[in-house]
Amino acid sequence: MLLTWILSRSYEALMAVLKVVEYPHSVLKKQAKVVTTIGVKERRLIQDMVDTLYHEDGVGLAAPQVGISKRIIVISPRALPGEERVYLNPEILARSPEEELGLEGCLSLPGISGEVPRAKRIKFQAMDLNRSLVTEEAEGFRARVIQHEIDHLNGILLIDRLDFARKQVLVSARARL
Repeated sequence: MLLTWILSRSYEALMAVLKVVEYPHSVLKKQAKVVTTIGVKERRLIQDMVDTLYHEDGVGLAAPQVGISKRIIVISPRALPGEERVYLNPEILARSPEEELGLEGCLSLPGISGEVPRAKRIKFQAMDLNRSLVTEEAEGFRARVIQHEIDHLNGILLIDRLDFARKQVLVSARARL
């Protein structure tokens, strides 16, 4: 029992939860920079992003959301530790013509959610942590999460996907908080 407690405390000491930047922080509106190396610094950032994702009860997190302009996303659509996936320099190669509306929220826009149309299925390409280029397909909620996070890498926020009237209402409400 004591060993379990010590090990859990050691893990917590290693865990680094990053501050999630919120709208209107300027990094959220910029095109993120391509990742060219995967060194110790990048691996630490990725681990910290995973820790932050679970700490914030999220299902996806992009590096710009923690103030870092790099094309890195971490996703865990079922929010289960150990199921997270990391993608570097992800790009959508194809989208299904069928779209579906779905309610989305965003860690960088706390308290704001809206119905956003997204492709039901996507095909995308990214680099993994082994520097291998991977091509994958995703559908349903997983596809939605990936599209949302790639939007962050391109300086696009959830509110940018809403109609003008809904965007104005949400931004005004947020400004009054």
